[in-house]
Amino acid sequence: MGLAPEYILVDQQKFSKAKLSLDNHVYKNCEMDDCDIYYSGGQYELIDTHITNSRLILNHPAKSIYSAIQIFKMKSPGSRIVSE
Repeated sequence: MGLAPEYILVDQQKFSKAKLSLDNHVYKNCEMDDCDIYYSGGQYELIDTHITNSRLILNHPAKSIYSAIQIFKMKSPGSRIVSE
């Protein structure tokens, strides 16, 4: 049995023009405006958090997953992508 990831709790913060990571973070009651938000595929939570004018930047393996989804959608019309 693996260990659950340790989450970094960020509560009631306002970010503007910041570089943030989603992986292993819980953002609760936060505001993010004009931020670069990096994601590599790890667990995260956004609880009552508002994001405006920001960019989601995918790193590996999230970048590879996104590419696979795009290829699947183009090559498999009528098929569905299911998340369990």
